[in-house]
Amino acid sequence: MPKNILIFADGTGQAGGVRPDQQLSNIYKLYRATRVGPDSPINPNEQVAFYDPGLGTTVAGGQVRLSVWQWLKSIAGLAVGLGFSGNVIDCYEAILKRYEPGDRIFLFGFSRGGYTVRSLANVLNLCGVPTTDGQGGPLPRTGRRLRAIAREAVVRVYEHGAGHPRKKFEAQREALARAFRLKYGAGSDPSRGDVFPEFVGVFDAVAALGLPWRARIGLASLGLLALAVASGVLSWISTAWLGANGWISFSVLMALGVLGVGLAYLHTTLRWAPADIKGDAPGWHLALWNSDNYDRLLDPRIPQVRHALAIDETRVQFGRVTWGGSANQKQAVEERFKQRWFAGNHSDIGGSYPEEESRLSDISLTWMLNEVLALPHPLLVDRSKLHLYPDPAGPQHSEVFAQQQGSWFTRLVAWPSAPRTINVEADLDPSVYERFEAKCILDCDTKAPYRPEALRHHVHLKQYYTSG
Repeated sequence: MPKNILIFADGTGQAGGVRPDQQLSNIYKLYRATRVGPDSPINPNEQVAFYDPGLGTTVAGGQVRLSVWQWLKSIAGLAVGLGFSGNVIDCYEAILKRYEPGDRIFLFGFSRGGYTVRSLANVLNLCGVPTTDGQGGPLPRTGRRLRAIAREAVVRVYEHGAGHPRKKFEAQREALARAFRLKYGAGSDPSRGDVFPEFVGVFDAVAALGLPWRARIGLASLGLLALAVASGVLSWISTAWLGANGWISFSVLMALGVLGVGLAYLHTTLRWAPADIKGDAPGWHLALWNSDNYDRLLDPRIPQVRHALAIDETRVQFGRVTWGGSANQKQAVEERFKQRWFAGNHSDIGGSYPEEESRLSDISLTWMLNEVLALPHPLLVDRSKLHLYPDPAGPQHSEVFAQQQGSWFTRLVAWPSAPRTINVEADLDPSVYERFEAKCILDCDTKAPYRPEALRHHVHLKQYYTSG
């Protein structure tokens, strides 16, 4: 019997289930209410779920753990646009472990996890679901070989041409995808993968593919400083114990460190195309996703797509990422593709504030849940694990404001901020209109009527703004 396969990709720093009482994202709340477990009525023959924690967390021994080292490594990767592949590989591998013909795939994500599942959908578009190991045997369902196949699909195929205008390397990417599908028996369609998601639902997706140049310079400087300190310590040891020249030792160690970083960078980003598929594009390039050239493709076969967007998020680095692009404008207005705006900042939409302050995120979660439950083959949900209390007049948060309340250092590196650009006819959730009618709402430390600058020119809300 076909089953539901649910993939949940969480946002930066989100690792649900680590502590009994913690601030949970909407992604983890959905996962907790739909997973199989000894206290769950959900039959594993009918539905299985996989949760991928966000940036700055790691999974060890089946347990989600916060990892300072993983956080630092991920932040360093973000400085140059790296560190994204692992989450996509995790989720694709989870599908390969669980998929049987006829199964229905549902993808959910928040923040950077929202972009992760968008990319995962396009990995399926290119590579489908393998049925063999590429060497004449059946597909392994776990272990290093399965991980290697998932990594090949994401890194070798999907990320070919990453960070460049799509058309520049598209022919090469499609050729690599055809070769992958043929090698691993991933369907008979010559143009695309054989499997696609039944539903994709994301909460305020952000790409987060590379940091601003100031942050890159700052992190590079810290990296060089750390390398210099380590080289200094090692050169002192070599001088004291081996009688080596300190300056020569220091210079050699610094040079080796810089060379090692450079080689690691090239190993991670260098892509090449075999001569038979090269075509008019360059034979090699550096593949590096960035905020100017990220993946906008929306597979036209996906029956239902939902995106909950934050009206009041002002951090420039958390800007809305478009979906579909010029090639998919027609799809963007189809009923299957709904993008709806909700009151609140990034995590007021995706969750992760204290439960007593989560009335706005309950609104977007209620909407997403209702949308997916209305499908012909809906999710199985344990409602005893999911109690929601949506309130259009609920408290609103701001990470820009929160940062200003911190130390002198956090104020010094404050988030650049600006209102989001929202179409004057954008689809607003009904709760937004109710919020405008409220006498006042709590916005961080202030009670006042709800009048976001981003909606000043919306066709249905102009009457709420004075001429001044």
